[in-house]
Amino acid sequence: MGQVRQTRLELAALTRNSAEKSLIINSTMTSQFEPVRRLPNMQDIGPTALAERDAAITTLRGVFGLRGYDRSETPILEQTELYIRKSGGALSSRLYGFLEPGGLDVSLRPEFTSAILRQIANTTASDGQIRLMYDGPVFRYARPEDEDGDKTRQFTQLGAEMIGAHAPSADGEVIAMALEGLEALGITGGRVVVGHVGVVVDALSEFNLSERAKLFLINNIGELKNGEVEEVSNKATALGFITEAVVDDAQAAADRERIASTIEQVLAEGMGVQFGKNTGVRTPAEIVARLSRKMSQVENPVDFKRALDMLVNLSQVSGPAVSALQQGEAVLSSAGVSADLISNLGEVLESAEIEGVSSDRLNIDFGMARGIAYYTGMLFDIYLDDAHSETLGGGGRYDGLTRALGYDRDVPSLGFAYNLEAVIAAIGSTDNASDEITMISPEAEGSIAEAVAKAKDLRANGQRSAIEFQSLNDPSEDQVT
Repeated sequence: MGQVRQTRLELAALTRNSAEKSLIINSTMTSQFEPVRRLPNMQDIGPTALAERDAAITTLRGVFGLRGYDRSETPILEQTELYIRKSGGALSSRLYGFLEPGGLDVSLRPEFTSAILRQIANTTASDGQIRLMYDGPVFRYARPEDEDGDKTRQFTQLGAEMIGAHAPSADGEVIAMALEGLEALGITGGRVVVGHVGVVVDALSEFNLSERAKLFLINNIGELKNGEVEEVSNKATALGFITEAVVDDAQAAADRERIASTIEQVLAEGMGVQFGKNTGVRTPAEIVARLSRKMSQVENPVDFKRALDMLVNLSQVSGPAVSALQQGEAVLSSAGVSADLISNLGEVLESAEIEGVSSDRLNIDFGMARGIAYYTGMLFDIYLDDAHSETLGGGGRYDGLTRALGYDRDVPSLGFAYNLEAVIAAIGSTDNASDEITMISPEAEGSIAEAVAKAKDLRANGQRSAIEFQSLNDPSEDQVT
């Protein structure tokens, strides 16, 4: 036992000596590790910026609260499925997603709307109108080569959602509130650019197109607005929407008969299912009819090209509300589409004017493209002025989002959010002399106790104050008692 104890003592001494040597070495040379640096496109936020953000949040909460909006919070981390059900590829490709230890596929929230709708659907049984506001960080990954790759990957959204309210009057309230919030922060030149997904969808429905073809055209409206017609046409050709062959009604009927015969043969021979027996809730005959319809939905190139030409022209229409509405009606009429489809957009603008928004602050852009695909009606972006350099925020109507999230009904809903960092940058510096700190020197006051007492008196009167502690390496510190 004595020898074992001696060995332990020797090991302890050896460990202690090694630690002491390591401490001496490390105190005379730089660290052997590389500094841990901030992630690319993430931002550190200092006291001044945080104070400006807090002040803006307080002001905006007050504006929204007076209109009946109450605060709500949702988790920063959600199941990834919440954001990809109907958000479109542009957002789903920018998620910070990972597999959590419990095995769920989760993501940091890239926006609030889907989570707010999930919260309401799970906790509220009322069919009345619900007004909620929120604020907090959101996360969207951007690669350096992306169009907005130099922007921060984390930013703050502050916004509001109105659930259970139908268009168009509710749309006008939300647009007006977005401008009202900016005015409360001192931004008086705000402008709103309004688009309307519903107008585009309804116009395309006037053509003999499949849902797949309509979705293709809607997803490419941004490219068409930018004049990339040839690129979109090439993609359409590759997907079979544009061909040299014209499929008339007689040929389409013949194709359906041929496809139905093929499917019936596969069911009877290839899969061993005798025709005439029930399969699930549908008979094999119903299955054949449904499959043949889906498989024979070959686009008529003439209809597709007509729809494409209409959308090319409509996507170019933008400008002051009155003139843009007239141009949009002219484009639809020339394409053989009812101009009445634009009436809802006109009513939305009228409702905003009733709320006090002057017409010179409202522009229309029929080619507005948005990376989140759940919008179903009006949508809008907020700008500092007519230059349209960078959006301060935006929103729109998403009546079908609750059903897309798996619930049993559609709920009329709309909302918007500011990019708070962009809004604060538009406000400019708000330095306040009252934020200055009065530093109290123990040496000047005669003792640390006197300095502390003076600092307490200043703080009791609402003035920021702190003790100016001297450096540990300052030999004069020993003179203060």
